[in-house]
Amino acid sequence: MSVNVVKYPAEEGHFSAVHNRVNINLPGNTGVYDLSKSYININVSPLVSSATDAEAVYAPMLVLSESTRNGSKNQHLINKSPAVLVKHCSVISQAKGKIESIRHVDCLREGLALYEKDRSSLKQDLGELCSSRTEQHFTKGGMNEIYSSGHDNASSQSRNRPQDLRIPLKDLFGFGVVDAYDTGKYGTTKLHLECNFDKLAVKLSINDTNPWNVAYRAGGDNMGAFDNSTTNSSGGDEDITTLTTTAVYNNPEDSPFFTGQLLSITSRATTGGETTVHKRISSIQQVGGGKLVLTFATVVRVNKNGENVNTITAVQKAPDTQGFEINGVELVAYRREDISEGPGEIQFLAFNSDFDSYAPTQSLNRQYYLPPNTLNAFVMFPSPIYSMEAITDYRFSINNVPTTNRAIEVKSGLHYDNLMKTFINAGSQVRDFGETYDDFQGNSNVNATKQGAFILATPVPISGNMSQFGIEINASGNLSGNQCIYSQQVKKV
Repeated sequence: MSVNVVKYPAEEGHFSAVHNRVNINLPGNTGVYDLSKSYININVSPLVSSATDAEAVYAPMLVLSESTRNGSKNQHLINKSPAVLVKHCSVISQAKGKIESIRHVDCLREGLALYEKDRSSLKQDLGELCSSRTEQHFTKGGMNEIYSSGHDNASSQSRNRPQDLRIPLKDLFGFGVVDAYDTGKYGTTKLHLECNFDKLAVKLSINDTNPWNVAYRAGGDNMGAFDNSTTNSSGGDEDITTLTTTAVYNNPEDSPFFTGQLLSITSRATTGGETTVHKRISSIQQVGGGKLVLTFATVVRVNKNGENVNTITAVQKAPDTQGFEINGVELVAYRREDISEGPGEIQFLAFNSDFDSYAPTQSLNRQYYLPPNTLNAFVMFPSPIYSMEAITDYRFSINNVPTTNRAIEVKSGLHYDNLMKTFINAGSQVRDFGETYDDFQGNSNVNATKQGAFILATPVPISGNMSQFGIEINASGNLSGNQCIYSQQVKKV
């Protein structure tokens, strides 16, 4: 398939936590586009700096700070879908009218990705929040270009650079899977997004406390410790500009150090007191045995004759500013060159959202209506995004007929069986039943750092008429009072 990549910028020129609405036009009569490959691109620059050294570089990463729920742990969770950046979205065709509109698409796509993406697929997601997260105690990379080895030259110096966040159209809309969208037949197409820019935050997993008191390997030396210097026998003072790590590394990339990093170094001398200085790494070399030699841009300490410098430890100096700037938002569209026109009618699986709010309660019994041609119903609780209610059991009915012969207990076999049938009915599959979010501040292999989440779902017998949908829910604590019914339906435009 021959394609041309065309970029269409947003109508707005400024974006922030307050200016969070994005409108992009895909012009009419400009060709046939493969929407399944097209995406929204958000270009973001980190604003992390130190007043001590203007050339210092940090290793920030963008995260979604969802809320202060669960003892503020929801501020540090690794999201599952790039669509978490968008709260509401709609797409309107000049010729056909509204094609699809979804409220709380962030909750919907996070809830689906909770099951559709396993750990391996999340590691392969590029251009997303926390895409550089590893299973170590810290993360390098993310927004800036980071080097953990090399000589003192331009090619191996870490530097600040912007990051592109990609949101595939198919992760926002069911309509996004269309691979031959003819703008000659559908006219100018308007994408409208209301984004969660107010929940974006810059975090540092390498900071002034982590991971300096952590051993590189079990029983090994801490990563923030350094070897003592040799005793000075030169007859005069010596300038110390290098330090050697006590820990032995398999690879420099396994260390928390990188060129341009500003360290707060504490040390003692034979007869002198303890001092702390702030110095920037200019180069890193691995020597025989696996230790790292860090060379600094300026003198770390003066070693007097007959003395040595000892008890050397370091942490990264905290930045004085820590934020970000959104440079621009655009649609990156793949225009097909192998065909001159696309079909005049498109069929796809669309999502319809029905938001409901009620007073916090431990039990709920309500009736809703699903639109015609509904295949599946998903129940989620956007409070504000992740679905994390303390539900113990639930039950569905369709047109007053129960879907099961008993209540469904959360995390029971019946619960998972119902989910699996629903995803199969949606043309997808369940790849992960873990129902948890990792905390980027903790080791992702430790269960204590995880937060539980789940959704409710059921297949729906397809009908050309509206269906009455009953929900009964019991919980061990009060429900948040925010609930959304997402009906997946066959739609033709």
